[in-house]
Amino acid sequence: MSGHWRLALRCAGSVIALAVPAGVAVFYVYGGTHAGAFLYGVGVGVVSFVSTALTVTLLTGRSTAGGMLVGGSSFAVRYGFAAGALGVPAYLGLWPVVAMLGGFVAVYVAETVVLVPWALRAVGGSGAGRPAGEGVERRAEA
Repeated sequence: MSGHWRLALRCAGSVIALAVPAGVAVFYVYGGTHAGAFLYGVGVGVVSFVSTALTVTLLTGRSTAGGMLVGGSSFAVRYGFAAGALGVPAYLGLWPVVAMLGGFVAVYVAETVVLVPWALRAVGGSGAGRPAGEGVERRAEA
């Protein structure tokens, strides 16, 4: 399993672990319908986020124009899925919209909080800790 798949699945597991107590809190405060909508939004967010690993695999697996087309199409399908999975229930009034969108947004906020420190550690030696404007100067002899 490649690194981006491991990262996506590990982060999805941590988000699910955080979503369960948050869903219980939503259930306690607002009731079962809002908790169900919140957890549905979390589920859509997790599926959408984990599918990012598929998009990365398709984009990096091949260097041909066909590979780029498939990867780009995967990117569009992923966002179409999220729009449909959230938009249809909202339009039909199946779930409380704010709770559903709150769960979806919470996944992306949590993923960003988890991923940014990991990404900074992963590229640690390549200037991640260097302040802006302090670059490495190279001079060539003529």
